[in-house]
Amino acid sequence: MKKLVKENIQKFAPYIVDKEPVRILLNANESPYNLFQYLKEEFIGKLEGRDLNRYPDTDSEDLRKALAKYLVVQKENIICGNGSDEIIQMIIHTFVGKGDTVIIPTPTFSMYGKFSSIGEGKVIEVPSYEDFKINVGEIIEQANKNRAKLIFLCNPNNPTGTLISREFILEIIQKTSSMIVLDEAYGDFCKENNLDLIKNPKVIILRTFSKAFSLAGARLGYGISHKNTINTLYKVKSPYNLNTFSQLIGEMVLENVDLVKRVIEKIIKERDRVFQELKNIKTVQVYPSHANFIFMKSEKIETIIMECKKEGIAIRDYSDPSLKEYIRLSIGTPEENDQVLNIIKGV
Repeated sequence: MKKLVKENIQKFAPYIVDKEPVRILLNANESPYNLFQYLKEEFIGKLEGRDLNRYPDTDSEDLRKALAKYLVVQKENIICGNGSDEIIQMIIHTFVGKGDTVIIPTPTFSMYGKFSSIGEGKVIEVPSYEDFKINVGEIIEQANKNRAKLIFLCNPNNPTGTLISREFILEIIQKTSSMIVLDEAYGDFCKENNLDLIKNPKVIILRTFSKAFSLAGARLGYGISHKNTINTLYKVKSPYNLNTFSQLIGEMVLENVDLVKRVIEKIIKERDRVFQELKNIKTVQVYPSHANFIFMKSEKIETIIMECKKEGIAIRDYSDPSLKEYIRLSIGTPEENDQVLNIIKGV
C-alpha cells in the first residue's frame, strides 16, 4: 500500500490531538462559554421541521443571508464551509498547482503550510521579527521573485496574538500580484475591520464560528470576497458540504448576536486582566494579544508545562525548536485562568 501513497504525503504525520483526560481546556482557543445551552430548546424545536433524510442546502442559502445581514455585504460575497479549514483547502485547490509558490509568515497557523504542501505547492516561510511583527519587505520580495500564487496573513496571528496594521496589509496587496488570504478567525476580539478590501478580487477574508461565536463543535467557517472570486471558489466546493445542524445553529446564533457580543466583551476583559498579571511575573515575557489567547515565553517553561499537566490543565506547547520556550494560553473563565496564573507564579 505504501508504494501507492503520493510521495509528498508520505513525509507527513497525522494530526494528533492529545486525548488525555483534563479538567481545564486552555489549549485550543475555544470559547469557555457554551452559548448553545441558551438556544438548545429552540434548536430542537426547529429541527423537528427539517427532513434529515434529505441532503442539506448545498449553498447554505439561509445562513449566507444571515451572514450578509450581519456583515453588511451581499450573500454573493460569502461561501460557507465545514470550518474555515475547508475554505483554506478550497482556496489552495483553486489557485495552487504543482510547484506554485505560497508565502507564509512564521510562526503562524500550521495548516496553511500543510494544506499547501498536500496540494504540491512550494511553501516559502518568511520569519517574522523578534517581536513577531511580520517582515513586510521580505514577504513582498519573496512573493514577486517567486511569482507566488497565495500569501496567507493570519490577523490577529495564531499563536502570537499580534495584529498586522492596515497599512502593511494594503502595502502587500498593492505591491504583489498574489492572492491575499486574510485569516480573521480571531478578528472579533479586536476592532479592526477589513471587509471593504473585498472590493479587490484578489483579497479573500476568512472567518469562523469556532472562537467568538462559541461553536467550535459545529465546524462552521466562511470566506468573504468579491463575488467573482466566490464564484470561482464554488467550482471546487463539494456539494452539500455543510450539514443541516451546523447551518441551523449558525443561523440561530446570528439571530442572537447580542449573546455573542457579551461573551466577546467578557473574554477581552479577562484577556487584559491575565496579561497584566503575567506582565508582573519576572520570569515571564508576555506579548500583547488581540485574540482570545496569550502568547508567553519563560525560562521555566518546562516546569510550567509539567505542573499544568499534573493539575489536569491543558495548555499549548510547541515541538518546533524555535518555539520551545513558549506556550499559548487560551482565555478561559476567571476561575480557570486563576489556576494557571497560580501555577506560573509558583514555579
